[in-house]
Amino acid sequence: MGDYPWRVQLLYATCLCLALLLFFLPLPTGWVVIGCVLTLLVSGYKGWRTLRYTKQIRHVSPYLDALEQQLETLPERLRRRLPVILVTGNATAGYFAEQQNQHVVVTGKSIWIAVPDVSELSLTADALSGRWPEMAGRIGVLFTLMPEHFDSQASLTGYLQTFRQSWADASKTCGYTLPGYLAVNAKLGEQTNVPQWFWWNEQGSGIRLLDDCQTSLMSWSHQGDEKQRCQRQHLTVVLETLQQWLDKHVLQVLSDTQQPVPQWIPGAVACLNVNHSGVSDNCWRSYLRDITTLSLPVTLASAQTMSLPERLVEQMPVYCPMSGKKRAICHALIFSALFAAIAMAASAYNNSRLLQNISGDLQAYHRIPMNSYDDKLDSLNVLKVDRALLDKYYRQGEPARLGVGLYIGSRLIAPLDIAIKSYQPPPPPPPPPPPVEEAPKVVRLDSMSLFDTGKSALKTGSTKVLVDALINIKAKPGWLILVSGHTDITGDPQRNQLLSLARAESVRDWMIETSDIDKTCFAIQGYGATQPIADNTTAEGRAANRRVEISLVPEASACQSVQQQQTLQQN
Repeated sequence: MGDYPWRVQLLYATCLCLALLLFFLPLPTGWVVIGCVLTLLVSGYKGWRTLRYTKQIRHVSPYLDALEQQLETLPERLRRRLPVILVTGNATAGYFAEQQNQHVVVTGKSIWIAVPDVSELSLTADALSGRWPEMAGRIGVLFTLMPEHFDSQASLTGYLQTFRQSWADASKTCGYTLPGYLAVNAKLGEQTNVPQWFWWNEQGSGIRLLDDCQTSLMSWSHQGDEKQRCQRQHLTVVLETLQQWLDKHVLQVLSDTQQPVPQWIPGAVACLNVNHSGVSDNCWRSYLRDITTLSLPVTLASAQTMSLPERLVEQMPVYCPMSGKKRAICHALIFSALFAAIAMAASAYNNSRLLQNISGDLQAYHRIPMNSYDDKLDSLNVLKVDRALLDKYYRQGEPARLGVGLYIGSRLIAPLDIAIKSYQPPPPPPPPPPPVEEAPKVVRLDSMSLFDTGKSALKTGSTKVLVDALINIKAKPGWLILVSGHTDITGDPQRNQLLSLARAESVRDWMIETSDIDKTCFAIQGYGATQPIADNTTAEGRAANRRVEISLVPEASACQSVQQQQTLQQN
């Protein structure tokens, strides 16, 4: 982690994902809920992993506390310039045996930190870069190896793969490929008075002494007296054999491209001739025995001080990685750019769908003929809903899913208004026909059943006939009850006319007396023999012509009350 603000970055990324799901992405509600739950679960799991990793880093705090005590005694200029070497491997303890804290050694050219457990390499590198960000870019790895501690090639290969994975994790944590070096501590032959470091690199410069002059192994083997030359030549052969064994059984495992882990190719390989205890039948001795067919004598382990190969790391490359805070800012900018791009794409899609939906409603409205009143009205209601939605967006602001400067709904308001105003409602239904007035009934009464011959007074038995007539004739405002009398041609015409008038008056008077009909509702008329309805030459025709007719005649002022008559006169 280093000084990288993982928690803040995780919270920021989670908020951006939730904002996309809730406000921008055109997803159904169910999928939005599922996406939010998954986002929170992933964020929670990542936060839990981060918290657990933080607790693991506390295990390396003793190393950092010891380092901090050592750094306080150094000038600030050296603290910012010295490379930091993480020493790990199965020979680590031998380099820090004389140190009181057994964790940190500060020399004039570098700072050495012991990491005996290769699995803690990533944690230590992360803790270093987190507590001292200025050390980032100046951290390297020295992998120490004692071949005599492995009884088989399989156990050695497993240990090498574990280191390779730890180194890859540490490089990923620091943000750059950590430079690495290999230090091999092996029994090569008889001990000289001054132990020498021998080294070589992948450029093929040959084996050299790790001294000021970097003397070649061939030149060194010809120096000294005869006994020394013999010992050195024997050591030269063993060193070359060790180089072959390391290339085949160590470096090939660390740089195998078939593995999913990045290759670890050391910048240089150093070898120190030491006499220490180990497994009797170890993989290094087995290799020598297979080559020479001889069993090497077992020598007793001796207490020997192993010095750190300072000259080996003098040319270690220094990187200038970006600090954790700057990387966090860059990542936040990248997240923001992705969020903006996705939000704009989603907004463009949502606006396109809005345009398609409303345009489709407009086209459907225009396709319906105006005389299809029901379908046209349904389509008009859809347009009114669209118009109300756009008006809401105009007054209250468009939602976030249509925003980000891509909202185009305002362009659709004018076409909707034009379409809504163009609607023509159906014509009003025709007025109902006026009620058909029932044709006035004409009631004909036989004069012979009402009057005696030549008389105008009603007979005694005529009441029943008059009552039936009164039932059929009903007084109505605006209708005049006309009672008209008729005679045949027998007798004097003038006398007949007066007789018919008198008979009509008698019927009228009886109807007024018998009913509650006002006098103003009646009119009488005597026609004599002027309006026959049958032939007067026969007895039957003359009998039919002798009659009294009661009928309704329309007249506005007829059968009105006094107040109604006054209003009618004023109008």
